[in-house]
Amino acid sequence: MTDGSDGKTKTVKRAFKRLLLSALVLSLVWLLPPYFHSLRHLCPVRPDGISQALGLPAFARKYHMSCSQCHADYPTLNAYGRQFKMNGYVRTRGSTDGVLQSQNQELWTEATMPWAVIVRSRPLDTGHGTATTGSQMGGTGPLNGPEFQPINDIDMFIAGGDAAKHVSYFGEMDANQAAGFNPSMGDLRFGYHPSLLYNVVMMRRGFFVDDPYQTITSAESPTIANRSTDFLMEGQAYLSGFPLNTQTQTGEIYGQVHISSESASFVYYALGYSKDPSSNNTGQGGAGNGYARFAYDTGDGLMVGTFGQWGQSGGVTDAGAPGSTGDLPGGGTTPIANHYVQNVRGGFDALWEHDDFYARAVYAYAHDSDMTLGAAETDQAAYAEIFYTYKRDYHDYAFLVPLLRENWMTLWNGTERFNYVTAQIAHYFAPNFKGFLEYTVDTNRFGGGGTANYGGINSNVAALLPMGNRLSLQFEVGF
Repeated sequence: MTDGSDGKTKTVKRAFKRLLLSALVLSLVWLLPPYFHSLRHLCPVRPDGISQALGLPAFARKYHMSCSQCHADYPTLNAYGRQFKMNGYVRTRGSTDGVLQSQNQELWTEATMPWAVIVRSRPLDTGHGTATTGSQMGGTGPLNGPEFQPINDIDMFIAGGDAAKHVSYFGEMDANQAAGFNPSMGDLRFGYHPSLLYNVVMMRRGFFVDDPYQTITSAESPTIANRSTDFLMEGQAYLSGFPLNTQTQTGEIYGQVHISSESASFVYYALGYSKDPSSNNTGQGGAGNGYARFAYDTGDGLMVGTFGQWGQSGGVTDAGAPGSTGDLPGGGTTPIANHYVQNVRGGFDALWEHDDFYARAVYAYAHDSDMTLGAAETDQAAYAEIFYTYKRDYHDYAFLVPLLRENWMTLWNGTERFNYVTAQIAHYFAPNFKGFLEYTVDTNRFGGGGTANYGGINSNVAALLPMGNRLSLQFEVGF
């Protein structure tokens, strides 16, 4: 008994020492750049107030500006970049800047071909965690040792704001190592932007993925590891299997309502509707989902917002948790025909941007009700993220960007709870050439399996294995 207790005590002490050392290293990575920045009396931003990093070269070629003008830490947008997107990928609505016009000025089109390519290399990748939790680390399952991927991913884009007057478009083609570099169609987006007050967008893209503030999902995150609010874990996408970043056929209306003509503050709103992508062969066209998004933006770096989703999902056989044929996460029951689940998602988010300091936080809530089985599931997730863009005095783009994120989530009606931390240090060799070292580690876990109750129905829940840790080195270049 004594030997076993001593062994457990030593293990706990070693784990605590490693956690303390990691916290110390991360604190130094976080604190040193601002300290030296202040010590050397460097100007925190450009004279025009725009923070810079990496960006999509198509817009740089069109407007003859640095491709980093819209981004803080690619692909994270700064205030200028968010307004650029809300305008419909143009700097000023109705401007002929970068536009090719006919003699009668009735025909508008792009003056240059708005294509771009981003190539990613990952020479080091030590792991993805376990099969059921690897998606939170940005992977799909465990690895048998470090991977070496000189070319990991190639993204090809075509995007612009002047296909016609007030018309924007966006298309993506992706080829990656995991899929054998077989090209596949990514997000598609078509928009009409007559005014600040209202814009109409039709897209093959998730409603929350398209949000200009980029806080809710991981789709526009600079890290490999996912934010907890994605709800991407197998068995944690609820009874409906419908996470926040699901790609759907979506229609959206959004706009800005300014508080007053003298103030830079405004309220951003977006309303959307989509069809469940898993139910396209039922003869009913699939179940529908509605979306709403509201955010108060002060215009000087502070935003507080809320978001929600409600509707149904499911299909001809079974809603099904991701990765299983069962009706409940961890279950293995036979699929049920015409099986639909009602779902509700909601939450709050905020961001604060001051000079070169950026902070974001989100809380998300989800509740699913199985109308066939009478089961229910409620889960929650949250994250807080900070990063700092350190600039050299002879460059107007980011030189060094340390990032730190804490993630928390519950699943299976609170039967399992855990936290994980992501830390990244990025370096920009040029505005369109970036490299970073990223580390993600499972820091706290509660729950060891057993039986979970879903509104009166019990289901066996397998114990979640620790995610372990993941160290990755990646380089990205855009042209």
